[in-house]
Amino acid sequence: MSDQSQQTAVFKDEQTQRQLNEPLKYSGSSQNKDFLEMLIKLINEGKIQIYKADSLINHAVYDKLEQKAQGQADYEAMNLLHVIREIKGLYEAGYKDTYQIDNLVEKLRVTKERLEAQGGDIFII
Repeated sequence: MSDQSQQTAVFKDEQTQRQLNEPLKYSGSSQNKDFLEMLIKLINEGKIQIYKADSLINHAVYDKLEQKAQGQADYEAMNLLHVIREIKGLYEAGYKDTYQIDNLVEKLRVTKERLEAQGGDIFII
């Protein structure tokens, strides 16, 4: 076999492919783990509906905001729900202790904190 054909040959070992597709295990920070468990609990209780942005909003604070700030909160709620859906998918697939889910939880938590530093406790998470 020539070097060119050897380099372009498709590798078909199923076990190796399965291992390559498996996310790396990672324990993550306790702060992110606590946030993840709280998030999953809210989803399972139905308080957060992953396709309904309004379910993420804390209306006691949101209703007091100006219209422009409410629009920004609505927009950010959609972005946060996208990350929540990704987290839920990994969690349900059994990838609770991986770099991927820890990074997503960190992103969600930090974004929420940044937004709430500007407008108050806008979200229920």
